[in-house]
Amino acid sequence: MRCCAHILNLVVCDGLKEISHAISCIRNAVRYPRSSTARLRRFKESCKEANIESRALLCLDVSTRWNSTFLMLEAALKFKKAFEILDGDANYTNYFEEERVNGKKLDGPPIHHDWEKAQVFVKFLRTFYKVTTRISGSLYVTSNLFFKEICVVQGNLKELGKDPSTLLGSMAFSMQQKFDKYWGNLEKMNVLLYIATILDPRCKMEAIKHGFSFLYDNETLAKLLKHIEDVLHRLYNFYKEMITPPTPSSDSPQKSGQSAGNSQPSLLDDSDDFFSTYFTQKLDQDVAMESNELDDYLNDRREKFSDDSFDILVWWRINGNRYKIVSQMVKDVLAIQVSTVASESTFSTGGRILDPFRSSLSPKMVQALICGKNWLSSKKEPLALRQYMDDVEAFEDSENATKGNIQYIIHVLKFVLLSFLLLIVFIILCR
Repeated sequence: MRCCAHILNLVVCDGLKEISHAISCIRNAVRYPRSSTARLRRFKESCKEANIESRALLCLDVSTRWNSTFLMLEAALKFKKAFEILDGDANYTNYFEEERVNGKKLDGPPIHHDWEKAQVFVKFLRTFYKVTTRISGSLYVTSNLFFKEICVVQGNLKELGKDPSTLLGSMAFSMQQKFDKYWGNLEKMNVLLYIATILDPRCKMEAIKHGFSFLYDNETLAKLLKHIEDVLHRLYNFYKEMITPPTPSSDSPQKSGQSAGNSQPSLLDDSDDFFSTYFTQKLDQDVAMESNELDDYLNDRREKFSDDSFDILVWWRINGNRYKIVSQMVKDVLAIQVSTVASESTFSTGGRILDPFRSSLSPKMVQALICGKNWLSSKKEPLALRQYMDDVEAFEDSENATKGNIQYIIHVLKFVLLSFLLLIVFIILCR
């Protein structure tokens, strides 16, 4: 079972190569106001000149995490006009000329064409960001989401790859090649992920049919559906044999029936009891021979797909008694995680904290950061990162305002004290 989040990461990284220079220019521009207090103050002044009222903060990315690159570009685009105003600042332009990384001059500053590329890229990458976030969840079932999300990704790549001459077209073409390497052939994929979609009461076989008809031709569609149906029924038969107790041999019922005496209905008994027992045995026997929970489940009414409040685990807990064998399949199949770790933990936590810009943190501070991150991530409520960043900035502004007020009061007190001392000296001299 391959980690789907890791494969999506590889697919997107191929697209990143198409605009690597533009990303590098914007990354260096974002690093400028974050490198000193004076530069940050100058950047805020340029924001006021550009009438930018957004209180969102600029954030640097980690080059090995494409989702952080997406967030960095998304935030930087809001301050595009502020960076364009800084183009006339000598300190800003000299920063790109004088600073060196591994002996090389920094890329940048970003020009209009770089910002256009970033804007197109962010719009395109938002789909992959949402997909990665959804399939990397750790507090809900993800295996039943795989097929739908893969259809979304494949549909976007096919649509955008129709014109390879455009920026998005060339990106989609290179990403499609990587996509086909891992998910282009059904034989390379785990069929249980399709079965997980079928075991979702909102999807069943209809979702597989519609998804494949969108991605493949009719001949391939029929072949794939037959293969998945065969695997599904073989899996059901395996669980049925494992759960259903073995039936007695053909000789034992006759002997047991003779010894029991009254197990076979007789007309010598009461007629009502005879017909009741006779019909009960025959009808129950017919039901046992014809019953197939899997077919009953597939033919049953599907739940509404657009219901956002639907919880697949709650549904199977309620309906588990109706489909006892299928519910056992569900317990094992839906337990499959399509990604090995959450998207926030795809890369080393320590590596994210001890990056080149924060390498001087003490061990105690690193431990506090890691513990704080884990405690926040353990909550079921989603983290409103943007809101928290805005609150931090508001707190810093209020703190700076408070410091300014205290300094003003100190200056006033010094002035009053000095005036009082001069008055005393003047009185003494007058005497």
